[in-house]
This record gives sequence, C-alpha cells and structure tokens, in this order.
Amino acid sequence: MHAELQLIAGGKRPHSKLENLSPVVERNWFEFDRDAVLRELDDLRKAIAVNAKELGMVAVEGVFEPPLAGDLHRTSRSLQAVARQISNLWNEVSHASGYPKRSTKKPR
Repeated sequence: MHAELQLIAGGKRPHSKLENLSPVVERNWFEFDRDAVLRELDDLRKAIAVNAKELGMVAVEGVFEPPLAGDLHRTSRSLQAVARQISNLWNEVSHASGYPKRSTKKPR
C-alpha cells in the first residue's frame, strides 16, 4: 500500500492524507505501527532486565570494593525499575485503539 504525501502550505513537514483512507486501511496501518512499537519496547525491556540482573549478580560476587559494588547494586535496581516502567508502557500501547483524532487546530 502507498500513501500520497504532500507538503503543508508554508510548512516543511510532510502530511499524510489519512482522512482519505478507508477505515480498514487505516486500522491495518495502525495495527502495523502498534505492533512495531510493541516489539521495540519488548526488546528494550528484555535487554535492560537481563543486563540489570547480571549487574546485580556482579555486585554481590565481591569482585569490586564495597563502595563500587554498592553503586552497581543501586544501578541494577534502578535499571530494573526502568524495565518495569517500559513494561507498563508496553501495556498502555497494547491497549491503544487507534490513531489520535485529527485536530482542527493548525500546527504552530
């Protein structure tokens, strides 16, 4: 499928003519976009969670002096919190139902 893009008069950003798409095509595009974002968030969450866990294990192994080990442990916990935030964001995105409604206001 292909969308015609045009420049907004006086603007520099391309503007997709979503208002001319059938609801089925728009829905398919939205689901494609949502699935792509969900995959990215999932990959990011997994990478952060795995590395946070490994960092935490290094912190408790006694490889480094206690002050540095404490820093590693705190960083591990912070990264685990970030992974949870990304998981929450994933849940929000997964429940999104469509593109935002088009505003009648002109962009600034």
